Amino acid sequence: MKKKYLIVILAATVLILAGVVAWIFLQKQEIVPPSEVIRPGAEEDFYLYLKLPALSGKFLEFDEIKSEITILYFDTKKMKVFSQNFKIDKDTIFSKAAFEPNQPDLFPKKDLKKVKQETQTTVFYLSAEKENETPLARLIQVETSF
Repeated sequence: MKKKYLIVILAATVLILAGVVAWIFLQKQEIVPPSEVIRPGAEEDFYLYLKLPALSGKFLEFDEIKSEITILYFDTKKMKVFSQNFKIDKDTIFSKAAFEPNQPDLFPKKDLKKVKQETQTTVFYLSAEKENETPLARLIQVETSF
């Protein structure tokens, strides 16, 4: 009789432990880096950012370490070609401008690596507060499909 109780208690313990282990594995969620998702509220901000000053030119590079994008543009007043860096932060939105530039076709920051050099790009930005400071990009619109 004691062996039957011992077997029942052991079986119940194993089932409880298996349930706890399964529960832990189910609770563990994959953590997705912020650069791989589009932040909540980005679509609403898209329309607000379209009202900011903009600079259009050719995409030169994306520096992940500095979190900056470089654009090559032609200044019609000075009749010269210049490059301009823009700082990217957590509030910057990335959009494709294939058919409708005023409609959001958002993509995550990680896909900025797929944009080829000299792709037509428009950056809507906040002006720098200090003279030597890099402007802060709010909306980066690229004419590309990937």
